[in-house]
Amino acid sequence: MGKVKIGIHQHVFTSKITEQNLSVLDYAREIGFDSMDVNLRNTEFEFTKILRKRAEKLGLVLTGGGSLPKKKELISPEKDKRVEAIEYMKELVRKAYELGIEVYHGLIYSNGGIFTGKSPTKEELGYAVEGVKEVAKYARQYGVLLGLETANRYETYLVNTVEGLLKMLDEIDEPNVGLLLDTYHMNIEEKDLYKSIVSAKGRTIHFHVNENDRGTPGTGHIPWDDVFNGLKEIDYDKVIAIESFVDDSIDIASLAAVWRKLAPSADSIAKEGYEFIRKMSEKYSLI
Repeated sequence: MGKVKIGIHQHVFTSKITEQNLSVLDYAREIGFDSMDVNLRNTEFEFTKILRKRAEKLGLVLTGGGSLPKKKELISPEKDKRVEAIEYMKELVRKAYELGIEVYHGLIYSNGGIFTGKSPTKEELGYAVEGVKEVAKYARQYGVLLGLETANRYETYLVNTVEGLLKMLDEIDEPNVGLLLDTYHMNIEEKDLYKSIVSAKGRTIHFHVNENDRGTPGTGHIPWDDVFNGLKEIDYDKVIAIESFVDDSIDIASLAAVWRKLAPSADSIAKEGYEFIRKMSEKYSLI
């Protein structure tokens, strides 16, 4: 088993990376992080070369987050809207490629924050499978993997459990599609985090470590020994990243329903979170 990489999402520091705050990459590397999740949705194509160059200079591995916004309706009964969502994701795939990113992940099988008041229909699930499959085939040309993120019932009604996403993976049946497991969402939906993680062995390509309140890992009631023991059991050797939201911009608040500060500062989440992940990774021989 190789060594895991410890990562952090850009949203801990800022909703958007620009030339003016590009130093957040340097700061993350200085703390010790090996990887950074970047928001592909608001990263301009013109900026990709600058961002990639800085990351490569620092030896910082980039991964790409890009959940579907509300207006990109992958499971709409209207074909034109589904096509629009697919083309949007293909654009994010191209951005990922330009940034040298191997994994593009997020809530990409349904747009978050949209509800019908009913359980998902067979047709909606079929549209999701059909859409992700098309994007996956396109992404394979660029050497990009797709990571379907576990998301709780308050963000999507389509699929909420690891078991449900594993079934979706089987139906998509593309070699470059896997799972992004997230402890914040799993804490809401899964009865046993250890068993859920183990069930996704060989299919987990990215991992988010978030506390039950989405604050600093290790400060709440997530059963972290179960989590890291599960990662050890599946021989996980990819990125383990913190995804929290200290930036209180409207964009971030509406995206993740974060209406209060989750920690005293971005600095505290980054430094304390890094030390916690490193300590737990060492305890379970992941690094």
